[in-house]
Amino acid sequence: MHQCLCISEILETIFYFVFIDGRRRRFFHPYPLPDFIPSPETQDRRSIFRLALTCRAFRDLALNLLYSHLRNFWPLILSSRPSQLHPNIPDTYRPLILASRIQILSQPCQDDTAYPSFLACAQKQSPLFPKLRSLAWRDSSLTCIPVLKHLLPTVEILSLDISSSFRKAIIPVLPTFAPRLKALEIKGSLFMTDKNPSEIESLLISYPDGLAELSLTCQLHYVPSTILNVIALWPSLRSLTLKLGIDSIPTLPLHIPQPFSALTHLHILCDDNLDLFMYFLRTFQILNFGSSNNPSITFSNLKTIQFNAEGHSSANTWSQFLTSLANTNTKLEHIFITERCGFQSIPPSSFEFRPLLAHPSLARLSTLILSPSRTTSIVLTDVDILTLARICPHLHILDLGLRNTLVSLYALNILVRRCRELREVSLCMDVRVDAVRNRDNENVGNDKVGLQPNSRLIKLGVGESPRPIACPTVRPMPSSPELTESISRFLHAMAPRLKGVTFHGIHGGLWRVVSDNLWTMATDEDD
Repeated sequence: MHQCLCISEILETIFYFVFIDGRRRRFFHPYPLPDFIPSPETQDRRSIFRLALTCRAFRDLALNLLYSHLRNFWPLILSSRPSQLHPNIPDTYRPLILASRIQILSQPCQDDTAYPSFLACAQKQSPLFPKLRSLAWRDSSLTCIPVLKHLLPTVEILSLDISSSFRKAIIPVLPTFAPRLKALEIKGSLFMTDKNPSEIESLLISYPDGLAELSLTCQLHYVPSTILNVIALWPSLRSLTLKLGIDSIPTLPLHIPQPFSALTHLHILCDDNLDLFMYFLRTFQILNFGSSNNPSITFSNLKTIQFNAEGHSSANTWSQFLTSLANTNTKLEHIFITERCGFQSIPPSSFEFRPLLAHPSLARLSTLILSPSRTTSIVLTDVDILTLARICPHLHILDLGLRNTLVSLYALNILVRRCRELREVSLCMDVRVDAVRNRDNENVGNDKVGLQPNSRLIKLGVGESPRPIACPTVRPMPSSPELTESISRFLHAMAPRLKGVTFHGIHGGLWRVVSDNLWTMATDEDD
């Protein structure tokens, strides 16, 4: 064995990348709100198990990782399961040794039958899980509370999916049993009440210095303004996730110099539209909707803005929002704005993409997702795409929800090659015969100098110009073997790892052939 593999730090890094299996990660639409606890579905436990059996030097480090994230208690209780990994350890002590390795515990469902055995293993003089830092609890039965109290002393990140009766029993004791808590996520069917103050508000008040991360989402209730008034004062709140409603907006003026002063990540779920979100941002002075010279609106820490709406926003609202982003002094890295309204009776409208490009600092932008409702279109030109490629070189995801006006394959090529980290694109494309050439007669002769193929792009979604923006007057070329072959080779040269295209619209037959060709080309290259 090579000497470098005798260094535990190197082995831990290698095992970690094997354990977190990035190949299993997928992109879903619409983009969900983030979870505090990582999903066990992104783990390659079988490979780590095999590494633990490879040799004695690998065993302990691999086992530390294998049991660092568990979904339930059964590996601790079934003594026969770890026998080949712990041949010299008596069955009585195995649960304690395994529990000492656990850092993340995700309990996806009720598991009452395991609780008696778990409590029998617990030691009163010390925590059963001394390294446990993250806990996701899904069981809302009252019988689980004694077990939960054993887990909380060392927990720093807690996610609870709770019901009404469970809420009344566990919320009041959290400050006592979870003294190290830094991040809290509460979701479920019911957790807000009409009491004043509510259990949630009383809980948050009990943390005078606040938390670093907070997520309050519920299927039936919005976060009231009384709770926002409490957490707006927290000096260390970096991440905030909530369900927004009209009752979330304070009716009285705020007497806070800079609310949410440390906020870096803002994630909002709303049954309304973008107007309510802008109202929220204006009330808490998170974005600048007035003069760009206003020095009181800084928010230089803000990196992520996410808004998932169920309603429809007018084109004017979208335009105001993009302009407000451009007028705010913040180094944004992720922008997610999506609408799911499916009503067809709303009059069509459109807004320009260009105002966003006036932002003074978009160099760090990694994710840009703008997906208005079906009747709203984004006016996008090749010049906009070329400008975006120049000022946002670190883009990972560009998704305009197939709501943009047509852009050429030429512009796509420059974008993908210049943004070398780009791995996902979703745009409406022009597939006419001249779409691979610069059509705007702009001075962009240096755009292609020194550009190499993008080896990271693995997802490309295409479509025609959305309604109500009319397609160009030039009649599109019919699908032909020459056209599909030229587009296939063009895309393969642009992104060699691209193995297919997701397509929508009247050119579906063309893109189906292109997608099949790309799969053949990419597979042949891999061989």
